[in-house]
Amino acid sequence: MSKQKPGPNPDREEKVTRVSSARKLLFLAVLAVAAAGIYFWLVEEDEIIEYVGDVPAEEPQFVQEGELAFLEAGTEDTLAHIAIEVADDDAQRSQGLMYRSSLADTTGMLFIFDQPAPRSFWMKNTKIPLDILYVDEALNIFMIYKGVMPYSEKSIPSEDDALYVVEVAAGFTTRNQIEEGDLIAFEITP
Repeated sequence: MSKQKPGPNPDREEKVTRVSSARKLLFLAVLAVAAAGIYFWLVEEDEIIEYVGDVPAEEPQFVQEGELAFLEAGTEDTLAHIAIEVADDDAQRSQGLMYRSSLADTTGMLFIFDQPAPRSFWMKNTKIPLDILYVDEALNIFMIYKGVMPYSEKSIPSEDDALYVVEVAAGFTTRNQIEEGDLIAFEITP
């Protein structure tokens, strides 16, 4: 009796073809991921995306929109001057000083609201410690929070009606002897 060679096995050939196709697809997927990684590595981040969620790709920069003076109660002598950035609409007030790595001791932010009301701030997404000053309609500083910690979601309430809020670098009010009862005066440049 002689042995016969087995003939072609269609099931085996189909299985080999499927395995070969799967390997090709896997290879192409790995190649695509590698190409995308190289592309993102070579191209600068700010050219690829402007925002990741709500986080700006670039740190917001200070834009001077006016000047503000702190005046001593009773004498109205000037205690300090700062250049200010103004937050006078909902979007600007929501953004505030979030995502900034530093704040010069000669700068700050003035929040202007439409009407006096109790206010509450927090430090979510704020990287730097701040002094927060609540100011009434008559420009009197009635409450100062000193050295408010970065990233805190704890409410920082005004406990009275504020029309203005000023944020400066932590320690600024102590260094310049600014106290509750002192005043502010400001000028916004057109």
